[in-house]
Amino acid sequence: MRLPRQCRPPTVVAMTSRSLRPYAVTLGLLWGLPALLVLVLHLTLPSSNASGQCDGIGFGCTLPPADAVVLLGLLAAPILLLVGLVACVVIAVVQARRSAGAATND
Repeated sequence: MRLPRQCRPPTVVAMTSRSLRPYAVTLGLLWGLPALLVLVLHLTLPSSNASGQCDGIGFGCTLPPADAVVLLGLLAAPILLLVGLVACVVIAVVQARRSAGAATND
């Protein structure tokens, strides 16, 4: 025997913790992992060129590996920011549709 909807206990706590998980996973993979990777590579790669070539950008000089990783991270950051925001919107739409579908089935 099912209780009427008014008599059922609320499941807000379970719903809230479950609905935040996709955001945490998505943003962790799109923002946290690349930031951690840039940090670790910047700290572990050499900060000078091994061939004795001059350091810097331009006039035949090349960036040292540690600085090149930071530059690539800065170039990737706006793209990752945009993709993360789009992913959050998609997650929100999917969760809204699921909760609307669950409400009509009750």
